[in-house]
Amino acid sequence: MSRPLFTEVTEEREMTRNQRNLVDTCFEEGQYESGIAALELLRSTAFKPPPDIIRQLLYIALYPPPSHSGDEQAQTQSPLSPVKGSPSKQKQLLPKTSFAPTATASGAAQQLLFSFLRTNSPDTLFRGLPKYAVVTANECATRSEAVDKDYEQDSPIAREALRIRDSKHCWAIVKEGFIQHGKFTPLPEERSKRRRKPAVGSTDDDSDNAFKPTPAAVAEHAWPVLDWLLRLFERDEILTEKKSGMKFSPLLLSQIPPPRGGCGPRQDVDVPLDIMVCCTKQDCSLRRSMGTRLFALLINLSQTTDFDANMFIAAVIARLHFSSPNVVLRLMTSLPKTMPMLSFQIALCQRYLSGASQGCGKVRRAKPQARARCGSHVTTGSASSTKEGGASTSTGLAGTSCNDVLALLESQESAELSAITMKYVLLVAYALIQSQAAPDQTDRGWKDVLSDGRLKRAINNVFPEKGEGSEYRSMLFAMYDLC
Repeated sequence: MSRPLFTEVTEEREMTRNQRNLVDTCFEEGQYESGIAALELLRSTAFKPPPDIIRQLLYIALYPPPSHSGDEQAQTQSPLSPVKGSPSKQKQLLPKTSFAPTATASGAAQQLLFSFLRTNSPDTLFRGLPKYAVVTANECATRSEAVDKDYEQDSPIAREALRIRDSKHCWAIVKEGFIQHGKFTPLPEERSKRRRKPAVGSTDDDSDNAFKPTPAAVAEHAWPVLDWLLRLFERDEILTEKKSGMKFSPLLLSQIPPPRGGCGPRQDVDVPLDIMVCCTKQDCSLRRSMGTRLFALLINLSQTTDFDANMFIAAVIARLHFSSPNVVLRLMTSLPKTMPMLSFQIALCQRYLSGASQGCGKVRRAKPQARARCGSHVTTGSASSTKEGGASTSTGLAGTSCNDVLALLESQESAELSAITMKYVLLVAYALIQSQAAPDQTDRGWKDVLSDGRLKRAINNVFPEKGEGSEYRSMLFAMYDLC
């Protein structure tokens, strides 16, 4: 019998001082594998892993492996032969103890983080990560949250892991260069003896950075941690849906900064969209699927009034405009075929094609909406519909008919492959919506355009018979025969 993905969490309490001291002692001595093994034994649905311990696990999991064998040889260099001189001079010649995590320790930390997902709640695991203040669209006052007390950071790994806590958001920790191999902070007594490095922003630092390429949104060794974050958000979605009936992740929402003034729906999704685009460019199918999962998580945020779905659609269109048609098609068609996802695709294609037809191929950016007044109920989008629990979405089908779809199909004379791809996505999404909708919610005109041949003529006129985009034509005709 297969083990369930996660265990139902009932009530968690903090680890006892003796339990965490056992782990702290191992980490303070650089015995990371032993500390991780102890944590695995202590892992339980009854105890919360401390936030600083989660940060240290993440730091170990993110620590880059050595670039070549020389780095490892430098760490395991044998002591020099005894020399004459004072004891302090002899001590300086001895090799320093390395507190840098090994590749084995990083792998063990990654495995333990995934194990914690099965026993502990997302809120518990997220305590060690940064997040923006909680401000809902219906209130201007920031809600205070319980602050988890951190123990004194008296070990090298604990001090280094504070970089995670001090980051703006969780996406920063997976970015290339966030943790650099060999940059481990020395012990206090060693730090004073080393030459002070130039401050960030100095002349030397600027000259070095002038020739450095733009860091990747996801470092090569950070993909397991990105996968862990996505699974945490996905589980948060499931638990939220059970409680409120709305499928979205409040923890993911906490990673999006509130607008200036702190009031109104959140809209700045540039960083997670950078990661999504980075995923779509990968050769590995598993990494590409992470981009789809992140995209789906962001789309589900449209179900809450605390997220500006209109601005999100505009931001996505800006990214798709600079992506190849193959990437666009793969990203859109890999989304789950659920009603919210299909509705979002229709809204996205409508905006994309409307902007392209009116702007000669250039996609127009949506105008920012007026900021919500304090205490007012905010809805996002022009076709928003309030649901249970105060949820609202701009990706509903209100006002979208098959005649609108046909008009968009035939609106643009340009034969650009990107526009043809979006027309294909629009038509498939609308057909799937009609097949899944309840009988009293289907578009009556849909059966008419199927029976009178208007849809078939539109497919024949819009999609080329040969060359780029011809595969869409054959697939749509096959779908037409099944309708």
